[in-house]
Amino acid sequence: MVTRLILASAALTVSASALAAQSLSEGLYIQGFAGYSQLQSSDFSGTVNGSSQSVDTDFDAGFGLGVAIGTEIPQWSNERFGTRVELELSYRDSDVDSVNFSGNGPAGEANVSGDITQTSLFANVLVDFKQTGAFTPYVGLGVGATYSDLDFAYGPGVALDDSDTTFAAQIIAGVAYEIDPNLALTLDTRYARAFDVSSQRLAPNGTSTGTVEDDIDAFSVNVGLRYGF
Repeated sequence: MVTRLILASAALTVSASALAAQSLSEGLYIQGFAGYSQLQSSDFSGTVNGSSQSVDTDFDAGFGLGVAIGTEIPQWSNERFGTRVELELSYRDSDVDSVNFSGNGPAGEANVSGDITQTSLFANVLVDFKQTGAFTPYVGLGVGATYSDLDFAYGPGVALDDSDTTFAAQIIAGVAYEIDPNLALTLDTRYARAFDVSSQRLAPNGTSTGTVEDDIDAFSVNVGLRYGF
C-alpha cells in the first residue's frame, strides 16, 4: 500500500511538472519595454499656396515605450525554433529639431518648436532561435496602424498641426535573457514606418495653406521585461 502511494505520488509529481513546463512554453506572456527612439528625417511634400512645396524636418532623439501580450504557437514551433504571436500597443515622442521650407529658400527656418507623437497598435509574429543557454535571439515582423499627431511650428508661427491614422509596419530584432523560467530580460531594436501621414500646413492666423504628407520612419532601441503565466 505504501509502495503504491509512493508510486502514485511520484507519477502525480512528474505529471504536474510536465504540465507546468507546457504552460510556460505555450501559455500567455506580457511584456513591457521602453527606450531610445529616433524619428528619421521627413520630407513632407504637397501643394502649399498653389504650388508644389516641401517641409523638410529633422528630429531630436526621443523616447518610446510599449506593452505587448502574446503566446507561443506550438503548431508552428519545434525544438530549434519557437513562433510567437502578440498584440503590441506602443507610444513614442520626438521633438522637432530643424525645419527647411522649400518656399523660403535653402536656409533653415527660425523659431522651431513642437513635436510629433505616435501611438501604434501592431500585430507581431516573432521567431525565437532556441539555444541551450539563457540567451534566445529573436526576429519579428509587425503590421497595424499608427495614430500620428503633428504639432510643430516655425518661422513667424507657420505650423503643421494635424493628426492622421495610417497603415504601419515594423521589423524587430533582439535577444532575451532568461532570469528564471517565468521572467526574461529583453533587448531589441525596431524599425517602424507609418505610411502616407498627412497634415495641413497652417498660416500664423490658422488658415490652411495646403496639405503635405510623407512616411514617418522611427528607429528605436528598447529594454524590457517579459513575464510568462
